[in-house]
Amino acid sequence: MRRQRGRHLQLGLVTAVAAPLLLAACSSGPPTPTSLRHGTTTTAGSSASSTTTTAATPASTLPPVSTSGPLTPGAAIALPFSADRVTAAESPDGAVFAAPQDPTSPSPSIAWVVDRNGPALIAEHVATGIAAVAADATNFYVATYTNVFAYNRSSGNQDGQWTTPTVQSANSSNDDLVSLAAAGGAVFVSVTRGNTVGVYRINPGSSAAPRLLVRGLSDAIGSDGSVFYERADGALVALRPDGASEAGPMLADKPNGLGGGVQYLDVVAGGAVWVSEPAGQGLDASYTTYDAATLHTLGSYSGSVTSTVVDSAAGALALEPAGSNPACPQASPSTPSSCVFRITPQGTATDPVGVGAAVTLLGPGPAVVASDTTSGQFDLIRLS
Repeated sequence: MRRQRGRHLQLGLVTAVAAPLLLAACSSGPPTPTSLRHGTTTTAGSSASSTTTTAATPASTLPPVSTSGPLTPGAAIALPFSADRVTAAESPDGAVFAAPQDPTSPSPSIAWVVDRNGPALIAEHVATGIAAVAADATNFYVATYTNVFAYNRSSGNQDGQWTTPTVQSANSSNDDLVSLAAAGGAVFVSVTRGNTVGVYRINPGSSAAPRLLVRGLSDAIGSDGSVFYERADGALVALRPDGASEAGPMLADKPNGLGGGVQYLDVVAGGAVWVSEPAGQGLDASYTTYDAATLHTLGSYSGSVTSTVVDSAAGALALEPAGSNPACPQASPSTPSSCVFRITPQGTATDPVGVGAAVTLLGPGPAVVASDTTSGQFDLIRLS
């Protein structure tokens, strides 16, 4: 039997420590700041006038992203919440959405948004704990263990709701049983059950239920809407947006009894599909990359199971945790820093930049969410 897939948890330090449009505050929350209000509308047939919340579109203050050399961290932008774990996503225009990740909580949750250089504003109030978030140019999406919601980023109104495919959360300590991605004009929901994952597609413009695309042993979603997955027989397969399916090489499936020896798809970045193979009972792993267009092998290298790779406007980037890479510059021996590197499909990591206690790396910005040891909350740090 294959080892159950262990998706990366984004951990902070607080407790157990895990874009032209702004999203207007949801109607159930506190009043939207006056500076974001743009006029009134009158309902036909009524003398009552109601205020509409419309996003401001200030001139962009984000510097261009460098495609060579070390990236430059910007000023920290406070994310005013504490949490064991964080889920975050960035829209194509650079708006960053973040929230506590606590999908089994019955209590209401708040998701926050940082547009350009902030400050953080309330994006939406959600009735229960949040499992995952995503965003595109039009909507902000939230997945819970029961529903996926779409909120219009211009008005803040909910304009879509779908039932989440059944999540089996009993006796599970993995809060990443549900993942969410907005790509190619669609929303993809991945639900892990035991040793398999089901990938479902949602059409944001339709109320139709999520449609099952594939079941496999792991998956990764490309920016064009391609679904890369490991078939039940271990083959790497690409399901393209037009419905065409291509099979590539077989992935390793040799469990060593310690939780290793099995490959899992992690992410699509820099034109490559990144596949990890944990060694088991430790932090070591090997990575193999495959060309996203042809599925041909590009390279392999050794790394850490806590490494994170993302696609960005600066190319493929890797977040390495503090103390894991001797090339990472440290401000002080007593305060080790995480680092962001440029990385090639062959695993060559260059141009490190310290990003403090970063817990997750985002693209296409790029940016990191970092634990703020002063406030006990989190910060967003953009990189350029």
